[in-house]
Amino acid sequence: MLISLAYRVPPAHLNEVFGSITAYPLTEEFLDAWKAIPHSDTAWGPQYASLARGLTSATGRPVTLFGTYDLDETERANGKRMLLLTDDGEMDYRLRIAMNAWERHVRGGADVATIAPLLPDPERARPFSEFIKRRAREVPEAANWVFRTGMWRIMRALAEQPLAIDGRAPLPLRMDTSGGLVAWDDEDLIANGKRTAFSMLRISGRLVTRAGVEDPVLCFDAHLTRISPKGAWANNVWIEPVDARRPILHLPMKYEVDRRTGVRRVTLHPATATIYQACGLDPLEIPDELPDRPGTIRPQLWRSRFHSLGSGPGPRLLMRLHEHITATLPEVVPLRYPVDKSITLAKRILKYPKGGLPVAAVGPSGYKRVTIACVYRTADARQRMLAELAELTGVSVTPQHGEPPSAVNERLDVAACHCPELLDHNTVNRAARLDELPHSEGEDHLVVGWLETEYHPEVELDRDAKPHLRRLLGHRGIPTQFLATEPVNLPEHAEPRTVEQRKHAARAALRDLLRSAGLVDGRLLRAIADPELPSPVDRPVLLVGVHVRAQQTEPGGRPLVVTMSALHVDPGDLEACRVLMYSDKGRSWCRAGEATAGFHSGSIGTAWLGRSKEKAERTRAEIERRLCELVAGDLADMPMVVFIDGTAARKIWPGLPNTSFRKGPLPGDVLRNRGGDVAVVRVNTAVGEIGRPVTRNEKANMPRDRKQPAAPDRKVYQLADSHLPSWLFAGRSTLLASKGGDAGARYTRWTLPDEAKSELRKPWHSYTAKEIVVVHEGSWTATGLAALTARLCDQPIGWDGRTLLPGPLHLATRVDRDHPDYRVSGEDGD
Repeated sequence: MLISLAYRVPPAHLNEVFGSITAYPLTEEFLDAWKAIPHSDTAWGPQYASLARGLTSATGRPVTLFGTYDLDETERANGKRMLLLTDDGEMDYRLRIAMNAWERHVRGGADVATIAPLLPDPERARPFSEFIKRRAREVPEAANWVFRTGMWRIMRALAEQPLAIDGRAPLPLRMDTSGGLVAWDDEDLIANGKRTAFSMLRISGRLVTRAGVEDPVLCFDAHLTRISPKGAWANNVWIEPVDARRPILHLPMKYEVDRRTGVRRVTLHPATATIYQACGLDPLEIPDELPDRPGTIRPQLWRSRFHSLGSGPGPRLLMRLHEHITATLPEVVPLRYPVDKSITLAKRILKYPKGGLPVAAVGPSGYKRVTIACVYRTADARQRMLAELAELTGVSVTPQHGEPPSAVNERLDVAACHCPELLDHNTVNRAARLDELPHSEGEDHLVVGWLETEYHPEVELDRDAKPHLRRLLGHRGIPTQFLATEPVNLPEHAEPRTVEQRKHAARAALRDLLRSAGLVDGRLLRAIADPELPSPVDRPVLLVGVHVRAQQTEPGGRPLVVTMSALHVDPGDLEACRVLMYSDKGRSWCRAGEATAGFHSGSIGTAWLGRSKEKAERTRAEIERRLCELVAGDLADMPMVVFIDGTAARKIWPGLPNTSFRKGPLPGDVLRNRGGDVAVVRVNTAVGEIGRPVTRNEKANMPRDRKQPAAPDRKVYQLADSHLPSWLFAGRSTLLASKGGDAGARYTRWTLPDEAKSELRKPWHSYTAKEIVVVHEGSWTATGLAALTARLCDQPIGWDGRTLLPGPLHLATRVDRDHPDYRVSGEDGD
């Protein structure tokens, strides 16, 4: 039985768990007055957000403002246009003072009050359960605002008792104004040996639905949030109020140059400070220079190339959190995941094939010949590349710069290119040096680039050659991958990578290079088509991955990125398999290597597609057109399985979300209406929505230390107590499964023995999971599709570890993440 941080709330305990809510239904008159408010401080985000933050900070209670989109049909039909919610109706007087103060601020100090007088008397406090509609054999239904506010009382309850951990005093938890819990006490901060780097435990929670579960579900997670003592690279800040009974303020901030003094300092949204002080509370003042150690002010580090403390609290801490939740909230019921014994996985093959990469592995690329160009700056990189290629191919080659490529077999060869100026981060005109690289010799020849790059996480770069090189080579039809080598001179505190780490990096880079080219070595076919497996792939099929993501480029601009890949599987013939990708450049399906290079050579995303109502219809139509184009010619009438990320795509296809499951458009509808065989599998890897695995509860293979979590077995777990079959495929990261990588399971970061303090510098991964839900079975069975999905993750196309997403969806996602413009602004989250 698998245990996760997901818990259902039975109907008899809804009121006890969720408590009550006080609503101010705001009328059209309020909306008109709101629209007349001058827009200011747009760089700080939406206007309503600054008001809600100010109200929450001033009242010490959660206050949220919702627009029409978040209301349900009944609320809209009754004339409500906006809704202001709090969990404490006794705060009404202070709420009105705070609203007046906010309006004075946005009006530049003018003493004009237009919105507070239109704030009606609050409704009577009503139980949350009145707003949650339970439905037989369906997930509960509620307005958006219910899901966004339902955790208020629950998180406050978890903060009433400290979090007990092994061998030390429990961790007191404080609630912050964003609804999270933080371990605020100074002695509970995680610090490096020199006490120059700090992290703080933060616990988050969400109210969600789960496919097949009629009750609302609570999901929790824990994080180690890094603190920036001086405020650099921070965009939020925690501030402890003078009154310790009040929640910790969690506010947006900026670290910028003060125009008046020329000094770089932390600044808060001025509206928040104005509201806070208008309510008679202590002034929100930030000193010009923050101290070296975090105290009452703790900026949240959101981006850092290097941090001397590792990330993640580790599996053991999550097990203590599970115990804390079940002790504090005895009314909730953990979701149960017994092993699905009808699903088995093929034995994983980790080593390179005996005898080297088979010649037929080039076949899925669609090319007759592939040249791997090893582009290097140092002799060390050349040696690492050629050594790894020898292991892969079973043939040792020693190509020389300026000479023809060395043949590995009749379809694969290797070229060596010594191009230090091309690879140098500071080179301005690289295009002039591209002729030093091999070039394609026809439509049936693909060149792929394996390029050295100088990199170490503790060395800041003024320029980075990788994006420029990827784009330039993309224009030449060359997909690329990079191998990092360390600078000759490292900072004193920087540690060079070990031999094992360098070996792993080379292996992973080569595997990713083959993935970009579309080479498949046969392990995947054995994993999904072995006739001795239950429900094997026993016929030719198209496995399609559809990836969508909003790209943040400019403020307010969110073009949609759509990438699609397809794996044509012929169970009995590796040579006949094909790895395909849709090319935006050519507006057609083509070989993966060609499409990857073309995608990386151009801009990313298009504003013509999106998730709004009109754009979602266009997006669906465009993806349907691509699917129809795929099953043409030699692939006509081919059965298809579409894998899609349910979190990213649920606003595009109304039939994907739990609340309207199978009741709206789905991927492949056009093909199905034409008589096509199209199955759809929804995959969700967001552990904040599905519940991160904590431990197993079984009789065999359990740790001797009963307080140590048991890692998930290499099995697929099915959700019990559900009318709709869904599965959880849990696992461990490569790091967590490696020798000595389980420190986070044996200790917490607060209980490490002195001899193991070096583990603080390492990342502590927790157990991973993906939810598998079959949306449309086509000619398959739901269990067969769940098994196929798990097998495609367990034995990836490109490398040795598991992937979070099944192979075709993983390919579509990776080509997006490798784009030179991926995450061009502020998308690196907490």
